[in-house]
Amino acid sequence: MIADSDHMSTTRICSVCGKAFIAARPQALYCSATCKRTALLRKRHQVGRQRRHRRCPRCGNVFVARRMDGVYCSNPCRQAMHRRRVAYERP
Repeated sequence: MIADSDHMSTTRICSVCGKAFIAARPQALYCSATCKRTALLRKRHQVGRQRRHRRCPRCGNVFVARRMDGVYCSNPCRQAMHRRRVAYERP
């Protein structure tokens, strides 16, 4: 910690790029707005991936859905369930 006569400033390491910077606030984690935005986007991406872990209703496998509305682990599972639904709907 480096002390100035006017205020206290702290030398920190950016948690995104690893560069040393002088923090204006003791809680600062990022050296720039770009690094802060990068960290936010990474966090959003990870949270989104965690939410997309699903269990296939046909085979029971746990998988990461490629889309937010993905239900089945594979195309064969999706087709099998569609065929099953169609067979039950017939009179």
